Amino acid sequence: MNLDAIPPLEKLGIELKHCNGVTAAFFLPYDGNQNDKNTVFAGSQYSALVIAGWYLVGVWAEQNSLGDKVAIKEGNVSYPKAAHSDVTVTARFDETPNKRPSGHYKSIVRIEARDEDGDLVSQLIADYRILL
Repeated sequence: MNLDAIPPLEKLGIELKHCNGVTAAFFLPYDGNQNDKNTVFAGSQYSALVIAGWYLVGVWAEQNSLGDKVAIKEGNVSYPKAAHSDVTVTARFDETPNKRPSGHYKSIVRIEARDEDGDLVSQLIADYRILL
């Protein structure tokens, strides 16, 4: 997966920490992503959540010789607590990719963002598709 092709990564300071095809973790800095309430902007968190899920599914697709065309179809996001620090975003499969009648692969991914205290600050549960 070509992270250089995703301009928001650099603009928001989002960095890949690791990915092993089972989980993917990204770093989202507090600095540069504050809102008017001096907490981490929800839009920055959402970008990091979506990118982490996209990257995890893309690595899995490449490992399984399915190419790299991945898209999010839909998702449900929540923000249970305001973030006042750097955030670690971790994606993992709730449902590993499986082939659909259309020929595409569907996967359900749970992506969690946690602050420096380990508290959940945002979560996205999303349906990603591997397009063939």
